Amino acid sequence: MRNRLLVVLGILGTALAVVAAQANVTGRWDMILNSDQGANSATLNLTQDGETLGGSITSDQGTVEFEGTVSGNKVEWVIEVDAGGTLLEIAIEGTVDGDEMMGSADFGGYGGGDWTAKRAE
Repeated sequence: MRNRLLVVLGILGTALAVVAAQANVTGRWDMILNSDQGANSATLNLTQDGETLGGSITSDQGTVEFEGTVSGNKVEWVIEVDAGGTLLEIAIEGTVDGDEMMGSADFGGYGGGDWTAKRAE
């Protein structure tokens, strides 16, 4: 009976460790953002300190720095872009699966889209 209890506790401990594992997103990522205007490519440069995410996104329209969060395999951040004199907030959220990420983007009431990213290095 005691051995069974130890085995069950060991299995539960391992399962909890796997569930609680924090994704590591530090590095350069090649991103594709799909919206009503078509597909746009960008490069994400991400740094991570625990659940704190920092980084920049670079596209043919320039580079924007941002801060966000990583919680388990979930990522979230907001970028602010100048849209013809109006500041537009784009909320990005997604999930990490190894060297790939995917998710959605909300263009602050002006539509949305989805995105994918693959680790470049």
